[in-house]
Amino acid sequence: MAPDIRRFNPDADDEGLADLTGSLRGHGRTVEAAELRKHASRADAWISIRGKVYDVSAFSAVHPGGDIVLTAAGKDATDVFAAFHQNTDSYKLLPGLYVGELVEDVKAPGAGVAAIDGTTSVRSPEYLADVVGMRQELQRQRLFDSSKPFYVYKVLFNLSLLVTSVALLRSFGSTLGGVVASALVLALFWQQCGWLAHDFLHHQVFRNRALGNAAGILIGNIWQGFSVSWWKTKHNHHHAVPNVVDALSGGDPDIHTTPVLLWSEKLIEGEDFASLPRWLMRNQWFLYWPILCMARTSWVIQSLLFQAEPDSVYCSTKRMRYAEAAGLVMHHVGFLALSSYAGSWPLWLLFCTLSQGLGGLLIGVVFTVGHNAMEVLNDVDVSATDFVRLQVRTTRDVTPGLFNDWFTGGLGYQVEHHIWPTLPRHSLPAAARILRPFCAKYGIRYTCEGLVEGNVAVCRLLADLGRNL
Repeated sequence: MAPDIRRFNPDADDEGLADLTGSLRGHGRTVEAAELRKHASRADAWISIRGKVYDVSAFSAVHPGGDIVLTAAGKDATDVFAAFHQNTDSYKLLPGLYVGELVEDVKAPGAGVAAIDGTTSVRSPEYLADVVGMRQELQRQRLFDSSKPFYVYKVLFNLSLLVTSVALLRSFGSTLGGVVASALVLALFWQQCGWLAHDFLHHQVFRNRALGNAAGILIGNIWQGFSVSWWKTKHNHHHAVPNVVDALSGGDPDIHTTPVLLWSEKLIEGEDFASLPRWLMRNQWFLYWPILCMARTSWVIQSLLFQAEPDSVYCSTKRMRYAEAAGLVMHHVGFLALSSYAGSWPLWLLFCTLSQGLGGLLIGVVFTVGHNAMEVLNDVDVSATDFVRLQVRTTRDVTPGLFNDWFTGGLGYQVEHHIWPTLPRHSLPAAARILRPFCAKYGIRYTCEGLVEGNVAVCRLLADLGRNL
């Protein structure tokens, strides 16, 4: 029988998990690490959290986040559980899934064995203590507490972009300059709404998740035109296995873009090369930019199609589904109403094409820099590393500065965000000051490059892969 997944007090924290796992001690059998690793299939999935083993085989079907829980099957899930469940009471579901006590830690291949990047073994007690210590320091500084005035400012700033776009098109919609300016500002509005919806839907702003989801529908569905449930289903998988080719739940969806864009030869291992569009892939470094211009249109279409998905895929309530559908209708009706201010059919077509194209480009040049042209791992690689190393090795920060911090919407601190996804945007610089010494101490390569340099690295990778085909 599937476990009860009713929600409890959303203000619970890691202390509740510590109390609970302590109370379970001695009430189950012992489970050796080798046995845990055997339970790594969709039908038979065990995970460990803080030295306790849980059977999530049936739970994966009703898990509010979908089958993302299977990405940790047969492995230690302590850090990824903490990352995704800050300020929730998910730990109260664990007693019904409890199997027993883990005899030895399985966060690394073996004591004293180097991780696959050549750094200190992830089983080092000092390393594990420092990982926990970083989160405790963030909590001590109250960095998980969001600044409501900051987010009020961000919402008002975004609205000012929308008002400016409407005013420009309404006043100068019969001129080429007015149409171009309005389309550019609208694209910026959509880009910034993407970052803002991202913050709310990661529950960085409100402890009450219903409020975060409601804000997500307003900013994501109505203002931006993207289905938040479609995005969350895709994005949460990405967070769990960034740049991972194969995993029990399907790997990272953000890199499975072949043959449109190929990010690693690992993605086409075993493929029949004759069936691949080789001209397209050989020229992908050049086509990268027009493809990004199509990204927003692709996401809008995927968002609409997602509304027809069955409940098993949708992973949300009927109320949420209806609210999302209504929000998407409002977005498209509003966009058509705005575009009607264009003075002629050619200007209308230009406004629609330019705003949608720039909307995709402005988002794309940020999110591709975050992970592309970084390490791509398979499931074997992942089994030889840990959660923190996985995030750092597959992720790139953007050099901080006034423009970069604004333009990237906080995703310039992508490494820190991936390790602590519920950390508010304004706390990420402080988190970087905590994480970077940790990486230096353990010899973990921490990548931070300029926005232009990052995009150059992406294009260089695409060119190199294309030449090798």
